[in-house]
Amino acid sequence: MKRNFNRLFVFAVMLVAWVAASAQMVVCTANNVRLRTGPSTSYPMLVWTANDKPVYINKGQSLTYLGEDSRDFYNVQFDGKSVYIAKKYARLENPGDKSKDAKAGKVAKKDNGGAAKVVVVTGDNVRLRKSASLEGAIYSDSKGKPIYPAKGERLVFVDQQGDWYKVKYKGNVLFISKKFSTLQ
Repeated sequence: MKRNFNRLFVFAVMLVAWVAASAQMVVCTANNVRLRTGPSTSYPMLVWTANDKPVYINKGQSLTYLGEDSRDFYNVQFDGKSVYIAKKYARLENPGDKSKDAKAGKVAKKDNGGAAKVVVVTGDNVRLRKSASLEGAIYSDSKGKPIYPAKGERLVFVDQQGDWYKVKYKGNVLFISKKFSTLQ
């Protein structure tokens, strides 16, 4: 009996790993996109339980695709929860599609004399700065609202300055703290 349980457990772990590896992803195509608890705007926005503030995701952030319950929304997984994102702010992507990573590497090779290096964002809502300092101006839109790269987003590496990476993001040369990113 215990032996069968162990086999079943191993099989379940392998199945979960296979499903995770082959899962389709939904990639956000805009900044400050709301997640909903149901497949329409009449459902409440997803909120953080700690501070009761709405959850927003940004361009480039990937979510696991769970299905489509309506023609206007994708059902996705976020922070272990089944939630919804409007299709007009997202696209369905196959897991084998590495075009974004390939593009980042290609740009990095061109800009760095053949050394393909990228900086991967490891935190949520990481501020990009216009200089390598906490006092440096925060990269923001024309209304002064900060623009955050998505967790996992790959930025083109330019240089290092102390505790900061100098990167290219949306055509701008900016700085990101090494505390919230890694060089690859």
